[in-house]
Amino acid sequence: MRGVRASAALAVMGAVVALAGCEDDGDGANPAEIGAIGGAVDPPAAEGGARNGGAGGEGERSGGLSTRQRFMLDNLPESGSVMAAGEFLQRFTVCEQYSIDPSDTRYYPMDEQFDESWGVRFRGTCDDGGHGYIRVFWTGTDGMRALQNAYRADIAERVKTSPDAGIEGGFGVGKDFAVIAPDPDTLADLSASNLLVLNCNPDFEASGDVSAAPAQVDGCVLTDDFRSAE
Repeated sequence: MRGVRASAALAVMGAVVALAGCEDDGDGANPAEIGAIGGAVDPPAAEGGARNGGAGGEGERSGGLSTRQRFMLDNLPESGSVMAAGEFLQRFTVCEQYSIDPSDTRYYPMDEQFDESWGVRFRGTCDDGGHGYIRVFWTGTDGMRALQNAYRADIAERVKTSPDAGIEGGFGVGKDFAVIAPDPDTLADLSASNLLVLNCNPDFEASGDVSAAPAQVDGCVLTDDFRSAE
C-alpha cells in the first residue's frame, strides 16, 4: 500500500525544507489551553480513497466532501503560536528540550533564506527521544497555503528526474503549523494527533484503509497514514 511509510515519511531533505527559526511573536494561545487542540473524538469509518487533487470517497456532503473527509479537515489541530505547537506535540510524542532559539544548532544552517517563500513565520525544534529531531514550522493560518504551494512546486521539480519523489508524503500539517519527524516511533505516536500528511506527488493514490482529503492547493492531498513500513 502506498502512503506515508518508513522513517522518511515526514523527512524532507534539508535543502528542501530549509526554513528559518525565530522567536514567538507573543500572539499565541495559552499553553494551558492546548488540551483543547485535536480532541480525542473517534472518527467515522473511512469512506474510500482519493487520488491527489480529488475529493473521492462515498457519502458526500455539501462541497463535495465525504463525511470522513469533513471530519479530517474539521479536526486539524490549530496551535495559535509556535510555542503552543510544541506543547501540542508533547501531548502525543517525545519532544524534549523544545526550543525556538534561532541560534539552536538543531536548525538547518540555510533556513532563513527560505522563510518568506514557504510562509514560515517562526520555527521550533526538539529531541525525539532517540537520535533525531522534530522540527516545527509555524505559518499561522494565513501562511499554510504558501507552505503547501512551495512544497507542491518543489515536488513538481523533483519528479522530473525522480518520479517517486515525495510519494510517501512530506510534512505533517495542522491548520497553522507543519511538522517533520523522521523517527518511525514518532510517526506512530503522531497518528493519534489529528495532524495529516501533505502529499503532492501526482502519482500518489490513497488505497486500502488510507483516507485522503483535499489540501489547500490543487494537486495535493492530506492523508491519515503515519504508519512505518513493515
